Amino acid sequence: MDINTNTLILDDALICFTLGFVMLLFAFFHKRHGGFLTLSSTYLCLGLAFALSAATPYFPEISIIASSTLGSASLLLIHTGIESFRQIEHKQVKSSLFIFSAIILSSFVFAYLIPNPQIQKIIFLVLISMQLGICIWTALRGAEKTMGYQCLFAFAAALLIASFAIKIFIVASAPASTEGVQTTLPYWIYMLAYPVSLISSAFAFIWGSVERTEMEKDAHAKELENNYHFMDVLLDAIPIPVFHKDKDLRYRNINQAFCGVIGLPKERILGKTTMEVIPNKILDLSKAFDLRVLETGKEQEYETAFPFPDSLQHEIQVKKSAFIDSSGNISGIVGAFTDITERKIYEAKIKHLALHDQVTGLPNRNMFYAQLKRSIAMAKRNNYTLALLYIDLDGFKTVNDTYGHDAGDTLLRNIGKRLITTVRESDTACHIGGDEFTVLTEMYNSPSDIKIIAEKLRKALAEPASCEGNICHTSASIGVALYPQDAKTSRDLVNAADKAMYLAKKKGKNQVCFYNPLNA
Repeated sequence: MDINTNTLILDDALICFTLGFVMLLFAFFHKRHGGFLTLSSTYLCLGLAFALSAATPYFPEISIIASSTLGSASLLLIHTGIESFRQIEHKQVKSSLFIFSAIILSSFVFAYLIPNPQIQKIIFLVLISMQLGICIWTALRGAEKTMGYQCLFAFAAALLIASFAIKIFIVASAPASTEGVQTTLPYWIYMLAYPVSLISSAFAFIWGSVERTEMEKDAHAKELENNYHFMDVLLDAIPIPVFHKDKDLRYRNINQAFCGVIGLPKERILGKTTMEVIPNKILDLSKAFDLRVLETGKEQEYETAFPFPDSLQHEIQVKKSAFIDSSGNISGIVGAFTDITERKIYEAKIKHLALHDQVTGLPNRNMFYAQLKRSIAMAKRNNYTLALLYIDLDGFKTVNDTYGHDAGDTLLRNIGKRLITTVRESDTACHIGGDEFTVLTEMYNSPSDIKIIAEKLRKALAEPASCEGNICHTSASIGVALYPQDAKTSRDLVNAADKAMYLAKKKGKNQVCFYNPLNA
């Protein structure tokens, strides 16, 4: 196989080596370096292939076969680059590339082991034909989509097809000397088409890399936009008010429930500070907890009254947490609050039931003892006196037995109302159970004032009462004990008043008696 085309292939080698090193530089400065490394390897393989072809006079048996093998490998690399840009991982593609590589390698080994010029020429033509086939495959794959860089790949592959077709013609008909080859039209067509195809494929790689980067940016931006839209829809679907503020306490994200509570649309809240949105009544409280979250990074929770757009004060429970960014720094606050007005009302009702008598509505025994302890502590601190009036109804059992428990309950309610209307606003009237009541009087001037109050109560409670259509007659025996004269503790004061009440009953009922330790 005596073919000498040194001038032709040395020109190609120079072009390929130049493009290979240019692509290698691109690989160092581009984030998608894999594609440029592939293309750099392609051109370096081609350059080495042409250089080996130029060494044919020195190694006639093997150089052209080696150069064709490297040329085929470079085309496979170009095709691999196209597939990597298309992000294709099909088994068919991998299998095809493997088969081509196996055929090329086996052809090279076969030509090396059997140094027969005729067989080598046949293998050489087979390798060039395979290169032509790979070019056709590359062109078809590159033209499957209408993106610009893939069309440029298809154009480069088409030029390679033409180049290798001409190369087959030149090699098949070349004389022993290169003088005749360099003056023929196929030579000049080959010299024009082959470099243009290589440069076109280089630009296709660069264009494809840039376009892929832009496509990824657009896809990422679209994904972020979809995520933001999803978060907005999700937040608006949450029935409780939710908000996000930055470190300057400006609202960055809120939901519709938050807008409903504030009474303003989103566009009038976003970007505004807490001071511009939250009412002045709770501004200091809200700002204090915001700063505490930013300083400590710990969750904060508090309850406060908040004016809703319905002009009513609602009780809300607020929870605030630090917003941690991707760097691990506190960049804002996220929080939510719940309207707990109904819960507070319910809790107040439960508390009222626990501390008030269900029949009369007056404070019950538990509340009486709690209030008595507080009053004694206050009287001791401020050095004033207290008076405890212990009241027991006379004849209540007779009413209960004669007219029934409903009549008895009606009578108790009637007595409770009389107590409330008779005592002072500062006094506390309680129903401690059965037919027993107490009145706690604070800050009186002298025992004679208590005597007047007690007599007033006795007369009011002796008035006939209508009970379930019946007229009931009862009276009250009232015992009075004074703090600190008669007792120092709440328990002793109650015992003293109770003993005074029993003394009033012994004296004939419907009387007022003061505690006297001599009569105890």
